Amino acid sequence: MVGIALVAPAILVILIALVLPFIDAIRASTLNRVTGEFVGLEHYLWLFTDGPFWGSLRRSLLWTVGNLVLQGAAGIGVALLLQWHFRGRDAIRTVILLPFVVPSAVTAITWRWLLNTTYGPLNSWLVDFGVIAGSFNPLNDPLTALGGVVLINTWRWTPLVALVVFAVLQTIPREEYEAARMEGAGYLREFWHVTYPHLSNSLAVLGLLGFLLTFNIFDLVWLLTAGGPVDATNTLAVLIYDVAFAMRNIGRGTAISVVLFVLLFAFVIGYFQQEEFKEGGQFE
Repeated sequence: MVGIALVAPAILVILIALVLPFIDAIRASTLNRVTGEFVGLEHYLWLFTDGPFWGSLRRSLLWTVGNLVLQGAAGIGVALLLQWHFRGRDAIRTVILLPFVVPSAVTAITWRWLLNTTYGPLNSWLVDFGVIAGSFNPLNDPLTALGGVVLINTWRWTPLVALVVFAVLQTIPREEYEAARMEGAGYLREFWHVTYPHLSNSLAVLGLLGFLLTFNIFDLVWLLTAGGPVDATNTLAVLIYDVAFAMRNIGRGTAISVVLFVLLFAFVIGYFQQEEFKEGGQFE
């Protein structure tokens, strides 16, 4: 009874803030919000047949996986560099977190200015150094827009990943590295057999949180490209906004959000089947 009493406030908050709105969203997705008429599964049929759902789902997966891979690789790389003892290391550890704490609106405005083909300095530098032949803005090209947004979001989130990984690296006993070197292990073998086993569990948690947070990102994508050009960056989060507010079809927009919730919930259930999350699994 004491345990139930302790968790009851949290359960109540979850019911009020999450469960009840989700039930209301399911109800709204079966209605025509203009006439109030019950339309059943009509919005879901549109979603899976005539709607742009599948294209947006594919772009959301590319967006999410691309971010996770690049942020993981860059974050581990930066953390390993911070392992080296050099002058100013503590200051750098503080400064590199700036991209993460800067608001999304400021990040988007800054990068749109940097990449602007008319007055953006980045284009001028790349042309001067011969990297590109002429002015080019990747956010305006359907072939490169999604990759450009992925890189900008990676720039923003990599510092956080790096600091988490760096904190884990501090817990690895030095004796393990010394033993590996005595056995003749090179840098790559040392990383694979000593460093990575200590990082794997923490990376599993980061992967789960990163997937859920990245899949739902709306603000940065919208501020950079508004889902364009030609729907090249129209992820599910952007699609929900377009359908519900730009097209003023709340029923269809709500149906997309319900499906998105079910997809993410299924992913979480599957992810928790990993050995690290099962009873008896240990995190380092």
